[in-house]
Amino acid sequence: MHIELFVHRKVLIVPAGIGVARPWREHLARLTPRGCTYPARTLEPTGVVEVRSGAPPTLGDVFRLWGQRLGPHRIAGFRGPVLAFVNGVRRRGDPGSIRLVRHAQIVLELGGYVPPHPAYRFARGL
Repeated sequence: MHIELFVHRKVLIVPAGIGVARPWREHLARLTPRGCTYPARTLEPTGVVEVRSGAPPTLGDVFRLWGQRLGPHRIAGFRGPVLAFVNGVRRRGDPGSIRLVRHAQIVLELGGYVPPHPAYRFARGL
């Protein structure tokens, strides 16, 4: 799945290393885990979240692994009403409850509207 975050109409980068325990190897901003990983992880700063098969985690789980807050009025350290879109369709309620399913395109916005992308072109094998 893919996450895009916008705060005050600017991109907030989803970093590599969410859900990846050290040690890891880094090459051209991409991580290669050399230890444990969680069921949801980011290996590069593109917003692509890899999810292991099984019960899908939520967007709130990814933010907890990242060490950031997420709620209806908060993205990381920013406060204000949060708009959430899944595959281009507005999703109301707590954005942390959004399930991470294969090839979902999730866009969160705070402090200004940016037309959400309804789809993301995933690399082969994802």
